[in-house]
Amino acid sequence: MADLLIQRTKTIVLQLFVANDDQDVFEAKRIESELASVFSIQSDERIIVDDSLYVVLGSSDHYVESSLSKIYAYMAAKELDALIAPLNVVEHYVKGLPMLDFPTLLSQRPGLLEHLAPFLKVAESIDGQEKEYLLDLTQSRYEPSTPFYMAIPQSVPHTQALITLLQYLFPLY
Repeated sequence: MADLLIQRTKTIVLQLFVANDDQDVFEAKRIESELASVFSIQSDERIIVDDSLYVVLGSSDHYVESSLSKIYAYMAAKELDALIAPLNVVEHYVKGLPMLDFPTLLSQRPGLLEHLAPFLKVAESIDGQEKEYLLDLTQSRYEPSTPFYMAIPQSVPHTQALITLLQYLFPLY
């Protein structure tokens, strides 16, 4: 209980949700530890990676419904930096909530955008626009054997931290 109270007083530097990671490729504690080093996290800061979510579209299972709702709630509250999940899950959210496309996010980083270009995927947004809203993570540092994609809510709260994460996931060689 004391740990929970201490954690709540820390500033969140980056918050990621990972859904449907059956193989535990995106293991929360390991990634949080790695990113703490990358970001030089101070004692009053923290990175959150929630890998406990499971979404099956059309399911009436209470845990699945809770996971689906949690993702929507955090995006709507402007507290989520990115969602990592299989294609059908991220496409569902791109069609349901305003999302940020990667060229817009990286408009000030043309070298990084060019580096990520082969991994970007077009998806249709809530307003019917087709843009590069998805990033294929199969060639990233974590190399999931099952394709996982990243989508970014339009209200991403930590833009610079997200860019640092992308540089870490896809190092420039």
